[in-house]
Parts: sequence; C-alpha cells; structure tokens
Amino acid sequence: MKLKNLLFITLIIGSLSACKTTEVYSDFDPNAKFDSYTNFMVLEHMKSMPIKDNAKQWLHSAIKQQMTQRGYNETKSPDLLVKVMIKTQTKETTSLQRNDNFYWGSTYYPYGWGINTGVSKVNYDTHTEGTIIIDIIDRKKKELIWQGRASGAAKNGKKLTEESVNKIINKLFSTYPLAPIK
Repeated sequence: MKLKNLLFITLIIGSLSACKTTEVYSDFDPNAKFDSYTNFMVLEHMKSMPIKDNAKQWLHSAIKQQMTQRGYNETKSPDLLVKVMIKTQTKETTSLQRNDNFYWGSTYYPYGWGINTGVSKVNYDTHTEGTIIIDIIDRKKKELIWQGRASGAAKNGKKLTEESVNKIINKLFSTYPLAPIK
C-alpha cells in the first residue's frame, strides 16, 4: 500500500513539474452565454511571429479539437471567431561565476594560505520566450468573450512538437468556461 502511495505521489509531482514551464492566464465575459454558440472559425493570422507551417497546423488542429469537444462545429459562417497570436520577447540574464578557492601559497607569495574571492567570469545570456494568445470573439456583437494566454510556451532551444502544442492548448482550454461534452 505504501509503495502505491509513493508511486502516486511521484507521478503527481512529475506531472506538475512538466507543466511548470508554461503559465496559463485567462479571462472571460461573465455575461456571455457560451452554450448558446454553435460554430466557430479559426482565423488565418499568424503575422505576430513567423512560425513553420506544421506548427500552424498543430495549433489549428489542437484548437479545433478543444472547440469540437465543447460542442462547437467548424464552419465558414461562424458565431465565434478564434484568433491566435504568438508574441515573443527577448530576455537577458546575467550570471557571475565566483572563484572562491582556498590556496596554499601563490606565485607572488609562496608561503601561507588564503582565500581567493574574486569574480572569475560574467556570463550574459539572451533567450527568446513566446506567449500564445487565443482570443474568442462573438462575431455578431464584435466583442471579446474569452482570452487565454500561455506564457513561456516557446523558448529558445525548445522545439515545439505536436505533443507539446496539444499539452499547451489543453492546459489553456482547461480554463474555458464551457466544459467538454462527455
């Protein structure tokens, strides 16, 4: 029994640490009746940041899956417009590498001991972080009814895969007011 509990806790911690890198925020119009809408269309946009065609397809597919799970149908004359933007921000970090070593003697003073407490290296690192923003707009009223943002979704050196895009969009739509139909 204890082994089962330990495995369960390890699984939970592993799942939470995997989601840690992407922060999700959302907001919605409390007056919107999400269950009254029947169809949607994902707008062709993506001018905010150039991304590869396969990543566009993954995003479109993941959004379509989430919307259809909630009972919406994709059509050319929709009730809801889904607009996706990807914004990037370049960030710079600085780190110091200290040289805290004990020594016995040196070239200039061969007898005795001491501590070397200087900074031996300064590292500057720039990286790009991306944010996926999804706006869902009531087409007739021309009003934003839901917005979700996933910050830290794309980072330098972290390649987007279909699986990672699905995880991000699933996490993002978990905050959508209308739950998936089972």
